[in-house]
Amino acid sequence: MAELSRRGAVAAMAGAGLTPAANAAAAASKTPIERFATTPKGLKGIPRISYVVARGDMVWTAGVTPSVAGQADAPPHGDIKDQTRQVLAQIDHLLAQAGTDKARLISAQVWLTDMAHFADHNDAWNEWVDPDNPPVRACLLSQQLWKPGMLVEIMVTAAR
Repeated sequence: MAELSRRGAVAAMAGAGLTPAANAAAAASKTPIERFATTPKGLKGIPRISYVVARGDMVWTAGVTPSVAGQADAPPHGDIKDQTRQVLAQIDHLLAQAGTDKARLISAQVWLTDMAHFADHNDAWNEWVDPDNPPVRACLLSQQLWKPGMLVEIMVTAAR
């Protein structure tokens, strides 16, 4: 009988929003979503997206593909190491906009157009990643990325 009384009390508290879980959920629902580096409206053939979004202490990037600063419309160039370095430099910039950095990475998803590039990609990745705080990572084959000549795309999640 005492168990039923405890359950009844817990249910009453939950219904009144008095449990720690209920209070945390209510507070989280009011946490604003911050969006950075959003694509302009009205571009033909380009999706309207944010390249980085933050909510509370979490940050997510869109898939980042290679480009050289100031030359976003130029065709991709360089080998897998060059393109990986271009992507990682952009990720550094996006994370900084959201108030974090690569030392706070939680996860990364990598898409390569050819798994023969895996070792060279990893060399560029290992030069960049914080050696004391590496994230979990998945690396997948994608036969083609959105622009011909692109060899790599990376998306990360980080804490702030």
